[in-house]
Amino acid sequence: MIYIDTSFLAPFYIQEATSASVETILLNIPTDKLAISDWTTVEFTSLVSRRVRMNELNLEQMEAVIHSFQEDSSQSYTVFTVTTADFILASEFIQQWETGLRAGDALHLAIARNHSIENLLSLDRKLIDAARQLNIPSDSCGLL
Repeated sequence: MIYIDTSFLAPFYIQEATSASVETILLNIPTDKLAISDWTTVEFTSLVSRRVRMNELNLEQMEAVIHSFQEDSSQSYTVFTVTTADFILASEFIQQWETGLRAGDALHLAIARNHSIENLLSLDRKLIDAARQLNIPSDSCGLL
C-alpha cells in the first residue's frame, strides 16, 4: 500500500503549483494500492474549510472538492481506521523529541507503520524527515 498524506492529496483536488505532477503520480498508481486514513479525511476537510475562510475557495467549490474526495475515498482508496494502537505509537513517536513531530504527523506515521505501508507520499518536508528517522519509507516524488 502507498499511504498518501494530506499535503500530497490536496493538490489532486485543489489547484496548486504541484497539481499536475501530483495528478500524474497518483493516476499511475493502481487504485488498489492507494491508502489514506480516517485522520486524512479530517485533515483534508479542515484544509478545505480553511481555504474557504481565507477566500481561496467559495462554498460551491468547497462542496465540489469535498464531494470528489468522498467519492474517491469510497471507490478508489483503502481507508485505514485509526485505532488505539495508532494513538499509542504516535505518542511514542512524539517522545522521540529529535523528530520534531507534531501530533497529527505522528498519527500519520503511526498509521503507516502499523499497516506496513510500502511508501508514504508527502509534500511535508518535516514529516518526510521524521519518517526517515523512524525508518518509515517516505517520498515527495521529487516535488520538494
